[in-house]
Amino acid sequence: MCNALGIVTYNDPNVYVRGLQKYRPIAAFNFIGRYRLVDFPLSNMANSGIHDIKVFVNGNPRSLIDHIGSGRQYNINSKHGKIELIPLYREDGSVKYVSDVQSYYDQLYSIEQNNNDYVIIAPVNMIYMANYADLLDQHMESGAEITMLYQNVDNAKDHYINCDVIQMNRQKGVLSIESNLGNYKNRQLSLQTYIMSKEIFISLVKEATKVSSMYWFKDIVNDHCKDMDIRGVNFRGGVYCINDLKSYFDSNMAILDEANMREFSNPKWPAYTRTNDSAPAIYLNGGSAVGSFVSNSCEVHGQIVNSIVGRACKIGKNAVVENCLIMPGVTIGDNAVLKNVIVDKYAKIVKKKDLAGTEEEPLYIGRRENI
Repeated sequence: MCNALGIVTYNDPNVYVRGLQKYRPIAAFNFIGRYRLVDFPLSNMANSGIHDIKVFVNGNPRSLIDHIGSGRQYNINSKHGKIELIPLYREDGSVKYVSDVQSYYDQLYSIEQNNNDYVIIAPVNMIYMANYADLLDQHMESGAEITMLYQNVDNAKDHYINCDVIQMNRQKGVLSIESNLGNYKNRQLSLQTYIMSKEIFISLVKEATKVSSMYWFKDIVNDHCKDMDIRGVNFRGGVYCINDLKSYFDSNMAILDEANMREFSNPKWPAYTRTNDSAPAIYLNGGSAVGSFVSNSCEVHGQIVNSIVGRACKIGKNAVVENCLIMPGVTIGDNAVLKNVIVDKYAKIVKKKDLAGTEEEPLYIGRRENI
């Protein structure tokens, strides 16, 4: 087992996905019709031998409680460890502003009592496949006090706006953490993944609460770039950053590429999720799917092209769904034509027959809406 406590954390207000975030926390977002975003950091941790994990959720946790359950689907059970879900939300289910530091501080006693010597923090909005055990070994061998994961990107002028980027010296020492304002093409995108000793983590959390009630963990780390040994490690695998509606749409659609899909189908590093017993999709009356991902229990009478369709959807006769992201339980009526559309769970498209967004600005249909 990996000698680290895993922390899956939520994002600061710079990450906001219009529409979807109204109904659920980012951790609960559906991905490629099968997963929840929380599945990816949990799978990385479980595959790395981290079996003691705290999941901090800013929003109504109801769907995640059901989804994560005891953690058995991640090969984690009470004999080897546990997944603890820690929610923050108002009684009406809305999100309240609480920094990650304050959430950690509220759990500090439990963290202090934890038997692991290290802490690994990962966000829910960065999707990637990484071996944290190897990264921990690299961190220990380097002698660094904090290790941060980053990726070199060459499209930062148009993407990753307001996401964290880092400045480094030639020795990969982190000089600062700042927001990407789109001023430069080439940047080092922070994957918001931190590795450090439990002792340093606790010390930084305590210090941050004294500095400001508005401080996030990245803020206190940034303060110490000048006097601590903080090093960046370049991650070279695929990364899907979700920080707004368009990036959520683009990240889902990118997985339809065969090479990207293979990364999620690696038997040596599986992505786990909760599964249920359901019938396969059926195609009737000439229904077809091309270059698409269609989940179980779907009934397809129309055409699906370059799209992702979640579980238990019905695509009507002569309907055309192209370049769309359809979430579970959606009904699309006969003769409807959808292009560049995100349809949230349980919506019904039966009256309005022609719906279209653009690749730059996909159209969003809300949860349980009747169109």
